[in-house]
Amino acid sequence: MSSRHDKSRPFDADLPDHAGADWDCPSSPGPGADAMRELQCGSEAILRLATDTHAAVARSDAAGAEAARQALEKQLSLTTNLIDQLLFGAPERSTLH
Repeated sequence: MSSRHDKSRPFDADLPDHAGADWDCPSSPGPGADAMRELQCGSEAILRLATDTHAAVARSDAAGAEAARQALEKQLSLTTNLIDQLLFGAPERSTLH
């Protein structure tokens, strides 16, 4: 694990859900720009949550790892549904198998 990760920082399960939230995601003009921006934000949230999960496991924080894993699972589901909507126009056709 990189030395830039703070092993002592506990996972905060009370962090807001980042799906669709306005936070430091670049905006892009054009059709579907809002959906693509939401996809970018969701992808960044997944990366952050995966990093949080990894850090919690590395410091043997079982409760933090479980909370981070649950948040990651939720964000993956939301982002996958968005991908389905972008690709297929409806969430009933899924990229999940």
